[in-house]
Amino acid sequence: MNLTRNQKIGIYVFASILLVFGFIKYYSIKKEPNDIVVIRNEESSKKEIQVYICGEIKKPGVYKISDDKRIIDLVYMAGGFTENANLEAINLATKLKDEDYIKIPSKKKNKEDKGDVDFKEYSDKININTATLEELKKLPRIGDALAKRIIEYRNKNGPFKRIEDLKNVSGIGDKMFENIKDMISIY
Repeated sequence: MNLTRNQKIGIYVFASILLVFGFIKYYSIKKEPNDIVVIRNEESSKKEIQVYICGEIKKPGVYKISDDKRIIDLVYMAGGFTENANLEAINLATKLKDEDYIKIPSKKKNKEDKGDVDFKEYSDKININTATLEELKKLPRIGDALAKRIIEYRNKNGPFKRIEDLKNVSGIGDKMFENIKDMISIY
């Protein structure tokens, strides 16, 4: 095939243009996943929840608060702690969830109020809403399989509202619940 000099230059230019576009296309597709920038609108990702706080708090009641807040933020909204608040008995860094019930315990055991507990009694119990697999296995007759079911139930259905709700977990009947009820809490 005899081509003139201009035809050869035209073919080289055309081939070069195709090659450049091919490289651009190849590298833009290859780098796309790494170059994706996610811009999160903080306002739209937050939602308002309602939680109840009582006990040794200055202004107990139901509060509307952003779902990214923690117990300590709620305490400030509720006017702060009273002088009798047992700050060591509650994890103030716990994130809040809709319909949470937060009771700030007292340093003193109040005979009329069975809800207040002293620190030792409170801290010895296993919180079934936050306990790890290993912590749950400390309970009598709770092994790996049952501890996993408790965690799966809580992840699927949300936190336990009452300790009796633990009986909704497959494998925990009335008898087993009676054996562990004094060792667990939901706070």
